[in-house]
Amino acid sequence: MSALPACAGLAGTGEPVVETTLGRVRGVHRQGVYAFKGVPYAASTAGANRFRPPLPREPWSGIRDAFEGGASAPQLAAGSPAEFAWYWSTIPASEDCLSLSLFTPGLRGYKRRPVLVWLHGGAFAAGAGTSAGFDGSYLALSQDVVVVSVNHRLNVLGSLFTGEHADQLAPESANAGTLDQVAALQWVKANAEAFGGDPGNITVFGQSGGAAKVTALLGLPAARGLIQRAVVQSGSGAWKLASAENAARAGHAFLREFGLTAANAGRLREVPVDKLIAAFGKVAAAGGGVSEFRPTLDGQVFATDPFDPVASPLAADIPLLIGNAAQEATFFLASDPSNFTLSAGQVRKRVQRFVRLGDADTDRLIAAYRDIDGKATPSELLIAIAGDYNYRLPTLAVADRRARNAGLKPGQKGAPVYAYQFEWKSPARGGALGSPHTSEVPFIFGTLEAARALVQDSPDQLAVRDRMGAIWAQFARTGNPGTDAVAGWAPYDPATRTTALLGKGWRTQADPAARARAAFSSVPLYEYSFPVSFTRD
Repeated sequence: MSALPACAGLAGTGEPVVETTLGRVRGVHRQGVYAFKGVPYAASTAGANRFRPPLPREPWSGIRDAFEGGASAPQLAAGSPAEFAWYWSTIPASEDCLSLSLFTPGLRGYKRRPVLVWLHGGAFAAGAGTSAGFDGSYLALSQDVVVVSVNHRLNVLGSLFTGEHADQLAPESANAGTLDQVAALQWVKANAEAFGGDPGNITVFGQSGGAAKVTALLGLPAARGLIQRAVVQSGSGAWKLASAENAARAGHAFLREFGLTAANAGRLREVPVDKLIAAFGKVAAAGGGVSEFRPTLDGQVFATDPFDPVASPLAADIPLLIGNAAQEATFFLASDPSNFTLSAGQVRKRVQRFVRLGDADTDRLIAAYRDIDGKATPSELLIAIAGDYNYRLPTLAVADRRARNAGLKPGQKGAPVYAYQFEWKSPARGGALGSPHTSEVPFIFGTLEAARALVQDSPDQLAVRDRMGAIWAQFARTGNPGTDAVAGWAPYDPATRTTALLGKGWRTQADPAARARAAFSSVPLYEYSFPVSFTRD
């Protein structure tokens, strides 16, 4: 194990300096945590590099300050109610956005800790790893782990596919953002030891769109050997990539905004980035909010779907922790208070359009959910139906396919899957939010103050924080999330579907989604869209 010269700046200054593979970086040491922010892991994606795979960053001389988070990826502005403002970064955007932030309790020469790499949500279109809610300081210090959060390309800059004239953009342009994540993981593996981490024990965890990024990486040959554990939190559409057909349709619609075709698509590198982002917003809106600018089954980067029709054997040896929040949909409904006092007629209309059902099937679905909870208000029925369709059932589809191990080769043994449901309820809005989409995140990171509008004066907040952090860290450390918080947390299998109820009951239950699955048994499994169609009449 190497000694202290790589941390030569420690003495006397309070500003640690670490030698990385690209050069020295100077971070800060505050309250027992070393933080290094905005550290580049690849070159700028501007100019000639736009739409191409990430390229190596030129090493720098001297010492680079790593005091502030790196630029966000170019994106449309993300509005959000106060309860969820912590989820979004305030750092301006730039195409020089391939950077990461790292938090650790100790540097090289002390010990090797599990490394947790966070992939942010935002539907592949927005977000950044630098939001206040993703600060890794508390999680790193309280659980003795290294925490890394990653910025990478998003929306059309991270995924643009035409299916023709690959030389105009790049053969890999449909999955540039995913390849950014691979480059970040390669940097982490190469540099983990200098920051007190174990390069042989890297956990990738993500929520929402970040969860779908994790599942994509699990079936990506280029990511093989870079991930030892994986956590999938509320993975909307996490079981299936964009098809080449749908991605090409979206890509050609985007090109038409500039009077271009696949044959001259390379001219997009001459277009100002703000115009590209505006056109992306227009094309996505014209598609009813559906975005196919996301990881794509392009035949180049991805030859097969990671979880369709079966789980890829590439990740069979990677333990998986996977789950959802109990009331996912309130995150989206919160922008309009009237969504919590809907009439039965309004709910029926939204369910019919959202799930795309006929009259009889709409009535059958609503009746099934009424049987599950006879006291539910119309709005509460909508919350349950939309949350299950959009997040719970797609996430569990990944759990089922992974646990079945149908894609294993003869003699290959699969690693365990562990399932959870987060059930802590926010006091905000008189309790109407319940346990919304994203709600487990500030408890895992320990960023309760940043998420004060959501957490408020919840009397159990510290206990939930410490238990959730311990579960995630224990899983990263061992591949098993079992702690004193939940007794008898057995692996998930297709027969029992054992699920840990976290945040409230702290117990296990066999298949808590059974009745929801039965209610949707005749409905095609949800693939992907921005979940907005159920939020308005």
